[in-house]
Amino acid sequence: MNKQKKADDANDHLGKNFLVADFSAQKYAELQFASPAEVNEVQNRLFLQHLGYTLARSPFYKKLYAQEKIDITKIKGVADIGQLPLTHKADLLLTQNLVCADKNEIVDISLTSATSGTTPTLIPLTSTDLSRLAYNEEIAIAMTGVNQTDTLLVCAALDRCFMAGIAYFLGGVKLSASMVRGGSGSAAQHWELIKLTQPTVIVGVPSLMYKIGKHGLDNNENPKDWGIKKLIAIGEPTKNAKMDLLPISRELESMWNAKIYSTYASSEMATTFCECEARNGGHTRPELIIVEILGDDGLPVPAGEKGEVVVTPLGVTGMPLVRFKTGDISYMIQGKCSCKRTSPRLAPIIGRKNQMLKYKGTTVFPNAILAVLEGDHRFYNGYIEAQKNADGTDRIILYAALTREDVSDTWLKEILQAKLRVVPEINRITRQEADKKVCQFDKKRKRITFFDLR
Repeated sequence: MNKQKKADDANDHLGKNFLVADFSAQKYAELQFASPAEVNEVQNRLFLQHLGYTLARSPFYKKLYAQEKIDITKIKGVADIGQLPLTHKADLLLTQNLVCADKNEIVDISLTSATSGTTPTLIPLTSTDLSRLAYNEEIAIAMTGVNQTDTLLVCAALDRCFMAGIAYFLGGVKLSASMVRGGSGSAAQHWELIKLTQPTVIVGVPSLMYKIGKHGLDNNENPKDWGIKKLIAIGEPTKNAKMDLLPISRELESMWNAKIYSTYASSEMATTFCECEARNGGHTRPELIIVEILGDDGLPVPAGEKGEVVVTPLGVTGMPLVRFKTGDISYMIQGKCSCKRTSPRLAPIIGRKNQMLKYKGTTVFPNAILAVLEGDHRFYNGYIEAQKNADGTDRIILYAALTREDVSDTWLKEILQAKLRVVPEINRITRQEADKKVCQFDKKRKRITFFDLR
């Protein structure tokens, strides 16, 4: 038996010729509430199909598994996933070796936003991938209690090859809700859309939803008067590691008189972790994704312990991935949710693994500093720098612009001490200095930007 025949036999063992293309809410409706054994049975089958399809078509994974001498016949299910090597962000730059669909099967090309300064990753999507994306968002949106009677204002770009806008739009359409394609326009444009279309739900980044509401208030119109019931937050955190609402989230709920729901997603995983009406973590979708939380040693950590989020998105046909390292730090919440769903939930993203800082014996993420300050009316804008001291320890400097330049920054030190237990160096800057620095490097949003100079 030649090597190619052996490889074909191994792929047949995984079920290379069969992929689930029926992405319908009815097909997996009961899986959200099923027992762990029932979920495991379904996920094992879908995982082996996903792996078989990937190995049959992906030049990258064929080469990687050959180099690592992986005996694919030993992979019997999700429990064996740890035997497979990890996929790194840098590997995705080799898109041509990761694409598993023919050119005439690709119907959409998405790009990652590359806000960290890296090269955007090209994500080719097949018609099946778009169906999967729509199903994914249909379920995510429905978890918040949204239904066909609602009107959704989607404040996310549908242009510039971004995936988020088209995903939420397709999901809402599949849910039979009325969709308003607001895109990434200005706060003034979105405010006028709200008055014209009277949505009941806003989907967007918290900072933009705040600007929209602030625009209304600045023009003597109250956001509470326009019937918004829910705010589905994307792209930015709404809670801290303890699951408490951040200041900006509390401000948004008060401003709009609406509940805020957090989500977590990325173009690479093409899957959304969305909170249900209990708002106690983003529910995983066992038919769409396998989630691992790995420690620094690359081994799984117990539920509740922090580690890197590693994902295997199931059912993707354009550019399927296996064990993709997201670089995000979080933890899993086990146990049945009060909504009766049995699926594990992903806690808020605490920070990026490559941005972890050690300061005075305490682990600090720039994202945590952002979480403490953003939404506080006294804080205007700023950025963070990390440098290396002569003794090799980390030095953190917060360059902060306050809404009023004639007030003390004592409160700033106090709130950081209370929430982080440590206070970085603080340099006061003007609002003009903050705007110039932040907007120069962060086009996605006006926010604290992190500069790692270590």
